[in-house]
Amino acid sequence: MRALLDAPLDLATNAEKAEVLRAVQDAQDRLDGIKAMTLEAFAQCGGPEDDGAPTLKAWARRTLRLSATEAGKPTTAGRTLRRLPAVREALAEGRVRLPHVHEFSSGLVKAGEEIISLGTDYLLSVAESHEPAALREEVRAWIDAIHPDSLDEAYIRGMDKRDLQVSRVGDGYAVNGFLDIPTGAKLKTVLDSLGSTSDRDDRRSPAERRLAGLDALLAAVLEHGLPTRKGIRPQLHVTVDLDRLRGDAAAEPARLQGWGVIGDRLLGSLLCDADVTGILTDGFTSGSLPQASVLNVGRSERLATPAQRSAIMVRQGGRCGNPGCDHTTLEIHHLDWWVRDLGLTDLDRLVGLCARCHHLVHAGRLHTRSAGDGTTFFSLAGGTPVPDRRRTTRHLARERLRLLRALVAEPHDAAA
Repeated sequence: MRALLDAPLDLATNAEKAEVLRAVQDAQDRLDGIKAMTLEAFAQCGGPEDDGAPTLKAWARRTLRLSATEAGKPTTAGRTLRRLPAVREALAEGRVRLPHVHEFSSGLVKAGEEIISLGTDYLLSVAESHEPAALREEVRAWIDAIHPDSLDEAYIRGMDKRDLQVSRVGDGYAVNGFLDIPTGAKLKTVLDSLGSTSDRDDRRSPAERRLAGLDALLAAVLEHGLPTRKGIRPQLHVTVDLDRLRGDAAAEPARLQGWGVIGDRLLGSLLCDADVTGILTDGFTSGSLPQASVLNVGRSERLATPAQRSAIMVRQGGRCGNPGCDHTTLEIHHLDWWVRDLGLTDLDRLVGLCARCHHLVHAGRLHTRSAGDGTTFFSLAGGTPVPDRRRTTRHLARERLRLLRALVAEPHDAAA
């Protein structure tokens, strides 16, 4: 690798460049195979838990800087390579690439190991000379040939393929997914009904009418229809510093849950039709502070109150307190255990953990204690701290942004 990085590629012939590309691709394919098999083996033997992570994806995000997709797909490929030895051998020899293995993985999900095993030799011959998309078509054709009734099982396959993703993209959200036939029909019926109009002066397009109707439906469900979870009903949340509400332009902007920072005009619009709840996210509730009598309940209650849960959710950004874990369904954990340590149900002594990390704490694989600044310090069983690079980076970024907002708020100091 060092020789290739230092090589004067501008002096190489096209044939030499092509040879380099083939060699690099071959090495990369083999390394991808090793990574896939090792990730899967690491997950099977409980490696992530031993390193204080709730899942392999969380460990890979923290340690290897991989996204959930980048960690998940190779792990699935590792299982496929274990189930299909011929495919594993072809990958080790550089005859197929990891994207080809992903198509075998998809085939295993759709048709099962028996059917795919019957066609492995044939499908490998396709993979060795074609791109992954061509292999995908052949896998589908092989399944249909072996199991012709599959063409009449669209409903069942559709149920297995159900998926819905709502992702922030650019200036809005992108909605992607796959609905099974009944769910898709229900949604289409509702949208068609909401998008209808009897006003001849309505110049909106059908798409605009459907979106307006969907927005009204979601607003009604959020207001009246969602059940509570431990006393808190799911809602759309906006978090804003008190200083921002008072007009301090240097204060941190408001944040809309699921989106991020929003401007003051949108904040003002949302506040026109919102309940406002004061939440303590910084500072301590211990001692004689007025907040103590409101947010702390000591030993009088074992479970966190709805106000405490709200404060913890906002304080942690809605994510698990364990560094590197992004799970959002949280359980409240006493830093001083309720029974063992006679812990208090006070805001400063509580942390939100996902179910997996909560289990790691009570299993003795992950330890928590107060960091002394209102946050929580995490360490492994041997005392090794779990690094929280995200928190450090976030703190530095917030400080720099605060200074920048202060400069922008005073134009005469902008040059400085």
